[in-house]
Amino acid sequence: MLRSLRPIGKRCYSTLKISEEIQQALVENKSIVSLESTIITHGLPFPQNLNMAQQVEKEIRLKGAIPATTAFINGIPKVGLNYNELESLASSTSNATKVSRRDIPYVVSQKLNGGTTISGTMILSERAGIKIFATGGLGGVHRDGENSMDISADLDELSKTSVAVVCAGPKSILDIERTIEYLETKGVFVGTLGSSGTNIPGFYTRDSSVSSPYNFQNFKQAADIIHQGDLLKLNNGFLFCIPPPEEIALDSTFINGIINQANDEALAKGIKGKQLTPFLLSKIAQATKGESVKSNIEFVLNNARSATEIAIEYSKLNNTSKNFTYQPPIIPKPKSTEKNSQQIDSIVIGSVALDTYCKTESPALLRDSNPSKITSSIGGVGYNVALESTKLGNSSLKFISVVGDDIQGKSLINSLRTKHNAIHIAENSTTSQYISHHDNDGELIIAAADMGIVENNLPIEHIENEIKNSKPRIVLFDANISTKTMQFLIELSAELKFKLIFEPTSAHKSKKISELKMSVFPNNSIELATPTINELKYIYESLEDLGKFELNDWFPVIDALSVDKSIRSKLEAASLRDPFYKKLLFEGIFQSAISLLPFIKTLIIKDGSNGVYLVSIYEDEVQLNSNAKLSIASTTKEFKGHKIGILFEHYEAIKLDQQISNVTGAGDALAGSLLTSLTQSSTTPANVFTSNERNEVINNALKQAVNRLLLN
Repeated sequence: MLRSLRPIGKRCYSTLKISEEIQQALVENKSIVSLESTIITHGLPFPQNLNMAQQVEKEIRLKGAIPATTAFINGIPKVGLNYNELESLASSTSNATKVSRRDIPYVVSQKLNGGTTISGTMILSERAGIKIFATGGLGGVHRDGENSMDISADLDELSKTSVAVVCAGPKSILDIERTIEYLETKGVFVGTLGSSGTNIPGFYTRDSSVSSPYNFQNFKQAADIIHQGDLLKLNNGFLFCIPPPEEIALDSTFINGIINQANDEALAKGIKGKQLTPFLLSKIAQATKGESVKSNIEFVLNNARSATEIAIEYSKLNNTSKNFTYQPPIIPKPKSTEKNSQQIDSIVIGSVALDTYCKTESPALLRDSNPSKITSSIGGVGYNVALESTKLGNSSLKFISVVGDDIQGKSLINSLRTKHNAIHIAENSTTSQYISHHDNDGELIIAAADMGIVENNLPIEHIENEIKNSKPRIVLFDANISTKTMQFLIELSAELKFKLIFEPTSAHKSKKISELKMSVFPNNSIELATPTINELKYIYESLEDLGKFELNDWFPVIDALSVDKSIRSKLEAASLRDPFYKKLLFEGIFQSAISLLPFIKTLIIKDGSNGVYLVSIYEDEVQLNSNAKLSIASTTKEFKGHKIGILFEHYEAIKLDQQISNVTGAGDALAGSLLTSLTQSSTTPANVFTSNERNEVINNALKQAVNRLLLN
């Protein structure tokens, strides 16, 4: 059963952006834990703050829930940050505002970055439909608060926002007794984990000497307390205090002595309001020589683990409740989560996988455990292409893929370095993995690949929604996806007028394209393909076997391209000047490529150290490229209102001084560079490879391929 959410009006969602992962988790009633971001913007320096944020999210995923860090990015309230957003927030803290309820309208109107306090996080969590929130310590009534009226906005928020806050108690710098009294007045449940009589912890210490109004013995009981509040529609928050483990807690007498001195100094200097808490915490950090900061991080991690347990139990209760009257959550469409803030010009659809490399430290002993060095990284053709394009400045790219509902999938989602992601989580499925075992010399012993999820479990509806909401100009897909999905993309591209790029992936998988119903020039189904020489041969043979070169609409295009007369004579002349081209002609590379042109307007054919070959249909006229090793074009001929011919060019690979033993990823880097150039070009994608831009576009791609080789 879906979790209960108050219906949220359209105006509320005009700015709130919920990541797709969180949207899907809400619909499927998965366990979610919200996280604040003031500890990122105001609590720790960079990069310690970024590492901490990633570590907390990782802990939540490992325990079986989904983290939802909240923040304001350029004035946009976001629930669920990707890596780039986390990094941006963590590295620009000097420009970030601390955001509670009163600050939200200003931060949004001024398009500022902001770290959410407990108050701010509760508001965004409730709007998104997230019930459990983990933080470090609670704000509260400051010492001498009865005179200064300095009371944290967190307390009032707990009285009117239905989110459960899991923390290590009010901060020790506060008047904890008055804080608990204030919460009682506001009708907020306060409970401490432990047996009856366990006191409220004071953030930094296990025991504040202040009695806890209630105690709970386990996380299931905590979840039930929240659930019963839901059933009665109390609409207030809950405070669950988790005493820190003894090994990370600090001595209360020592801490209180430091706090008293710091408060006296603050009073003398007139420090109060927003500046008081950071001042006191900095004094504690100085006096403890940084131990309080380490404890702070450990408390947050411990609270996150506890919050995850509560969230899991809470989800179980919602799934089994029989009497719970609910309304389906109003979740914004993907259109409103990314499109309004970032134009998406290109989309990559394909595989993402966990690649694990194992190398034994001594000669391998079969059927036994071998001491080894083991490293893991994110791979997959689609992801590699998308990442390369993102690195080259294509900020308008979205990556679409699928992972399983397993540890590997959660780890991948948390580690993606592409900026915009639309990852479908397939239940009861395993995330793509590739594991290779090598001996101590690096030679492959055996490898295992489990890559079926992209072909079998990436829903067409998911892809359709993303494309229709994003309205890209270009969509690149790899051959890991199913032929059914490929056919759908061809049909959708005809409807929505975006250009398709095909990355064949492997010789075996490249043959999938031959099964598709493709239109021919001038309505080519595919604008560009990037096969290797071997993949080209497989595609050609597969198309031939299926009779695709016997179709009535294929031959007229070939005839118009003057293959037999014009281009062949020029190719033969080139082969006389250079035996290298004679070999290509003899092996049928030219012929195979030209046979594909009616279906695929442009081919960039990868030939390892020999470079790449550009084979393309051009219209009207084309200027030959003197910088290419070979540049020839056929004469044009009239065809359905177009004057068309064939352009063939050879671009040599960049020479390297060192031996390359691993060529993994070079082709993906080349495809990513081509995609970036097409996306950023002022020339329409259909004309880039016959325009004067092509020399720069292709040579840049070759440079990126070489850069990738040097990293291997």
